Amino acid sequence: MINPKDVINKFTVEELCETADRYFKAIPDPTPLMAKPFNNFIETPTMLQNMGMLLSGLHLAKTMTILEFAAGTCWFSRYLNQAQCITISCDVSETALDIGKRLFNDYPIIGKPLVEPRFLHFNGHTLDLPDAAVDRIICHDGLHHVPNQAEVLAEFARVLKPGGIAGFCEPGENHSQSPASQYEMKNYTVLENDIFIADIFALSQQYGFTDIRIKLLSNMDISLTQHQLLIGREQSPDIVVHKADLEKGILTHIAAVMTDRTIFFLYKGDFVPDSRSHVGLNHAITTAETVLTVKANEAVTIALQITNTGTAHWLNENIADIGVVKIGTHLYDSAGQLLEFEFSRHLLAQAAAPTETFAQAITVKFPQTGKFKLTIDLLSETVMWFELGGASPLVLGVNVY
Repeated sequence: MINPKDVINKFTVEELCETADRYFKAIPDPTPLMAKPFNNFIETPTMLQNMGMLLSGLHLAKTMTILEFAAGTCWFSRYLNQAQCITISCDVSETALDIGKRLFNDYPIIGKPLVEPRFLHFNGHTLDLPDAAVDRIICHDGLHHVPNQAEVLAEFARVLKPGGIAGFCEPGENHSQSPASQYEMKNYTVLENDIFIADIFALSQQYGFTDIRIKLLSNMDISLTQHQLLIGREQSPDIVVHKADLEKGILTHIAAVMTDRTIFFLYKGDFVPDSRSHVGLNHAITTAETVLTVKANEAVTIALQITNTGTAHWLNENIADIGVVKIGTHLYDSAGQLLEFEFSRHLLAQAAAPTETFAQAITVKFPQTGKFKLTIDLLSETVMWFELGGASPLVLGVNVY
């Protein structure tokens, strides 16, 4: 059995970087690697599950700058680019990055990218990026190939913005002993290290990471009876015993899965959402008026008091207006039937932190006479209207003569 520690001691960082590049150079047809995660049905279900867990735990939002470390052929970066993130694909193999450039060129995303993807060659030691340059770091199946984890974690902490998150999908504590890992180390001089989360967190704390969160992993299926029992729908005299056995079996399964696979997130300070994401969007809007009496086609000004009652910072400027908070109105008839969804839209006077209150006036015109209802809400551009997340819009009666 090859011990990964022996690989680390025998080869320099530069030599392992070179073997990684030779690995990609030896591939006659990189198409299957470019097709990930849909290259085969042995890996696809697990890879998609991993992707979903990573995307969820990273709290991503459009226009975030994402560093994909150990990007390989950049297939994950391509999907992040499709989601309107700004991507930096980083790898020790220039050959792999060239394949990634081909992937973006030959199979472009749907629509135009906000910013052209960037490709960054990594020398094994330092990232050619300034301090606090990226919002998030994604490392999908790459950290276990790194011989100098402390040095790399220090670089992650340096380039990550305060409040940023680094997300990892890695194998488990016995990875090096698997037949596939032994084969790779023997034939390709590739490091297939074991991943011990507690050790990684202890290292990362030395460089500014403050917390770690770990996803529970399972691919277990249960019967309908077990499902009903688990959620409390099944009733029987011995339900407590049966439910306890089921819960114990589920925990045993989760523990077994997480021995071989880990998805975890390192936090650099407290995570604070902003309006590029749907998380934490809420408001309180008030005005002195309850009913407006106005003349048709005559501008009327409504003075509003607006409070950020959520946990997210509101942006008032961003690339392509994405995540910019604005005031929007809907027009209904007196019976509550929607007449015009996009009745008016107004720029927010300022950015706003949670708990912040400010005054702003909006001006609207009503083109025809009658009785109406005007709903005043906030929206985050291309993300959502706040009402969809549970906020209560302001509703005014309107008499137009």
